[in-house]
Amino acid sequence: MLDPQPDLVEIAEALDIMSKPHYGSKCWLNAAINHMPCSTERQEAIWKTYGDGRLG
Repeated sequence: MLDPQPDLVEIAEALDIMSKPHYGSKCWLNAAINHMPCSTERQEAIWKTYGDGRLG
């Protein structure tokens, strides 16, 4: 369960980064070298909750 609950802007940002090439939250060193964005653990949790098209 996400605490606090994400608002629609945070959900949209999480879904956006997860839908594009990126590194996960555990791979910040590769991202710094390759100049690709990293997702955060919270964005990954939002993706797991809302990434299937559900909004709540």
